[in-house]
Amino acid sequence: MKKAGTGHLYLRGKTYWLEYVVDGKRFRQTLGTTKKAEARSKADEILAPYRAAGEADRLAIIASRIKTAKTKATTGGAVAIADAWRTFEALDTETRPDPGPATLKQYIGQWNAFASWLQEDAPAIKTLAGVREAHAKRFIEHLKGRGYAVGRVNQYKIFLRMFFRCMGIVGAVAENPFQNVKTQKAIQNSRQTFTAEEMRRIIESADGELKTLFFVGAGTGLRLADACSLMWGSTDLVRRLIELIPNKTAHLGEKAKIKIGIPRELAEHLSALPRRGPYVMPGLAAEYTGGKSADVSNRIQAHLKACGIQTVKPGTGKGTEKRAIVLKGFHSFRHTYVSMNADAGTPQATMTKLVGHGNAQMTMRYLHPTDRMVLQAADALPALLEGPKVEKVPAPEIMAPAAEVRALVETLTTKNVAKVRAQLLKMLEG
Repeated sequence: MKKAGTGHLYLRGKTYWLEYVVDGKRFRQTLGTTKKAEARSKADEILAPYRAAGEADRLAIIASRIKTAKTKATTGGAVAIADAWRTFEALDTETRPDPGPATLKQYIGQWNAFASWLQEDAPAIKTLAGVREAHAKRFIEHLKGRGYAVGRVNQYKIFLRMFFRCMGIVGAVAENPFQNVKTQKAIQNSRQTFTAEEMRRIIESADGELKTLFFVGAGTGLRLADACSLMWGSTDLVRRLIELIPNKTAHLGEKAKIKIGIPRELAEHLSALPRRGPYVMPGLAAEYTGGKSADVSNRIQAHLKACGIQTVKPGTGKGTEKRAIVLKGFHSFRHTYVSMNADAGTPQATMTKLVGHGNAQMTMRYLHPTDRMVLQAADALPALLEGPKVEKVPAPEIMAPAAEVRALVETLTTKNVAKVRAQLLKMLEG
């Protein structure tokens, strides 16, 4: 294992980049120079905190950098392209967004892509203040030329507009070069749903942890990250319930927690599994959280293809000149889960809470599905495997007449929220 604070330089075109590993995660970033000596100096500066003898020394280095970066930015000093990301990152969160780890990683990649392109396209531009709208437009054309979809290009536009806006607030740039670079309307290529027969084929032909993963996806609608990292501590097989905070909304804390009913077939499958640690699927959990999520996704897609399922739009992907447009993948289990519950009559309010989606309607903020409601949703799903058919006992009607609910909601004020919430829950539970 490499010592902390080590990394290596490499060339992309004529520009030096740095690759290093921190806490098991690999990072790459441009150093914005074609000179090796200058690249080494910048690499040493980046890696200095990780080479510190102790935590106190590391924090002292970081604090010194933040102070220097803030002073440079607030005094309107020129910010070099090579120093721009560190300067942006050092801004307080009242000036810039404070994204989660996944979004931050995306931002770093987008900035590095722009900085690297700028070094090749306009090497004379050394500071942020030198970037003009013409550069912004040429960069967007560069992305389109690489075959990026409209939605992905829009992400770059939105990020870079935000980046330069924040740097403008602290005086690093006078004008935002991306201000007039508008986003385009993207055609959404939503994942298609699986048929019940396709789901059975996918699950029955899989084995090991992959079988469990597909079973969990089909029976709960969890996203891939949440399914792979599902823990026994979140899974109550006696009550047939899963309670967890999705990775995507983890920054919201406890208020983002969701509760999902476990279908009987899935509960039986999970009950038969050996418990080798905190994770339901320890191998997949280690792989997915260890930086190999792409390998997991590739195995999933390979299995779907082996099941005779068309996973990408014809004429796109491998062997063509167009980027793959995915039609069906693991996320299709989530779409299928929602669609089948809707067909079975699961109330929309319950579904909103089950899948952890936000909802603008005020009453939805205060409604929480009961155990009976989420189990009704679980039992509404069709059989996931072939076998003896178990006759389902019709679930009791738990929804109040729409007119009564509407009348009650119309009385809602900021002062009687708790009272109305209690009445709504009572009506829903019968």
